[in-house]
Amino acid sequence: MNKDKFINMINDFISVLEIKDGAVKGCSNNQLSDLENKYGLLPEYYKIYLSLLGISSGDFKKGTDVLYDELDDINECTIELMDENGIKVPEGMFAFLLHQGYSSLFFLERNDNPRVYCYTEGEEIKKTDYLFSDYIRAEIELYNKYQK
Repeated sequence: MNKDKFINMINDFISVLEIKDGAVKGCSNNQLSDLENKYGLLPEYYKIYLSLLGISSGDFKKGTDVLYDELDDINECTIELMDENGIKVPEGMFAFLLHQGYSSLFFLERNDNPRVYCYTEGEEIKKTDYLFSDYIRAEIELYNKYQK
């Protein structure tokens, strides 16, 4: 998916969230810079996502840690979870989602639209079929499906 299509998809989704009175706010450039100072260069599509939905995203992904102010905990908990289960933490890993403390999504590559990897407690790391933009599209489609 090209960048313009990705941005348009998220902006259309924001309209859906706002209709439901969902508070939606993205990260500032300073916040994105702070993240990159701490974790290294982040993928362009991920930064776009954060710039639009990184601070608050209504009820999207409710119950799952994905927001800017949760990223340190997401990364620390993912590393701890892997360590506790004898899984070697991949070099360059950046975790962007933690679900209920037992399942994490992350990327290893720092290209514009990286592959998404998954680690669930008690299992091995899995390379998903999703690029980051595909994952966001699938989550938006799932959200929309259950809102009807």
